[in-house]
Amino acid sequence: MNKNVKLLYCLLGSAVLALLNTPVLSYAKLGVFQSGYGGSVLGELLIHITNVLSLVGFILLILFSIVLILSNIKFNTK
Repeated sequence: MNKNVKLLYCLLGSAVLALLNTPVLSYAKLGVFQSGYGGSVLGELLIHITNVLSLVGFILLILFSIVLILSNIKFNTK
């Protein structure tokens, strides 16, 4: 598989991780608990885990974007 295609798949996965804290997905993860997540230890743990995964997604998104850009720059080699 081409290196650029692999990097694009990595970018797509990182973007999905980064979007964990968007309003659409936050309502979905909070809808699991009937009385809200504040009354449950599992709910608090779920919120903290998704916050950390979202941060990791943003970091990976930046990293893979830079790698993809650098791999496509044609340097003048003589």
